[in-house]
Amino acid sequence: ELLIALAILGVIATFTIPKVLFTANSGQNTAVAKEAASMISGAYTAYALENGSAASGTTAGVLTPYMNYVAVDNTATAYSFGAGCNAANTVCLKLHNGGVLRYASNNSFGGTATTNAIYFNIDPDGTGSATPATFVLYFNGRLTTAANQDGSTATANAPTTYTPDPAYIENWN
Repeated sequence: ELLIALAILGVIATFTIPKVLFTANSGQNTAVAKEAASMISGAYTAYALENGSAASGTTAGVLTPYMNYVAVDNTATAYSFGAGCNAANTVCLKLHNGGVLRYASNNSFGGTATTNAIYFNIDPDGTGSATPATFVLYFNGRLTTAANQDGSTATANAPTTYTPDPAYIENWN
């Protein structure tokens, strides 16, 4: 009876342990992604309060003084969003929670609330092993994910490639 009970427990553990580990990792990535989104949104709000509002020429770089990051990464490390952080017009910020936030320094709003946006890519674990996400910050301060962006809007200043949102934040809006 003891051997049968141990065999049953072994079978149950075989199916549950990987799921528990995946859920914990996904939960951590979700938390990092949401914290980065909150930081971007807060930086936009602080910038707008201090400067009156954003302009069409406002770039992501003017928002960084209002962001909470540890260091600027200028290495060739290829995070999960692709190219290294030493590419032209690319800035990567190492976040205190382990994530890496990337944006194009030459990307500006370039329009109105319904036309163009600034894109931020996040590698939530900073190692390249997690699926990256793309956040879209519109001229009016609305922040959403690439999977939820407004149809054909925000394409004029879009990077050549951006990552559709991974499952852990695809329904977050």
